[in-house]
Amino acid sequence: MGTVRSRTLVVLITFCGACGGGSHAVPAPTPVPTAPITPVATPTPRPVANWTGDATVTAVRRGSGGPCGWGTTLGETRSGVEWNIQIMGSSITLDQDLPNWPSDDLPYSGTVRGTHFDGTYYQGDDYLRWVCQFRGATITGDFDADFSVFQAIETLGWGTPESGTSVERRWVARRVTPR
Repeated sequence: MGTVRSRTLVVLITFCGACGGGSHAVPAPTPVPTAPITPVATPTPRPVANWTGDATVTAVRRGSGGPCGWGTTLGETRSGVEWNIQIMGSSITLDQDLPNWPSDDLPYSGTVRGTHFDGTYYQGDDYLRWVCQFRGATITGDFDADFSVFQAIETLGWGTPESGTSVERRWVARRVTPR
């Protein structure tokens, strides 16, 4: 019986020695291929209305191109138009007609000096390709001393600068608490 035990012990020692000295090797898991992660573009949220304004059309010059949209007939008025206005140092952005964002709003950018501001919006060099041929617009105006009201003149253009249509609107707007 002693010989059987010693042979069993020799076999076990030999077997365990082939195992790497008592530490058990675990095979590495097979990598699972994954598709590359593509970040999902987060849509820009619609700007929040912080001003509301009323406009009256004060001048119209008919020519080639346009006009399209509201406020293109002499004497026409529109009330409660939503704006988002941001002032950063001497820069100003005035985004008009927020419910029509992001396609038919007017996102002006410009400068502010004291209470006076000027802004422009240009549709792009290919504006004559489109049905309305809207070229762009300018706005110039003044805030009151506490920046709670502004009055401005806006000029919109369709068609070529030489023979196109232009419309002028007079604005009075008030700061509102964002909703």
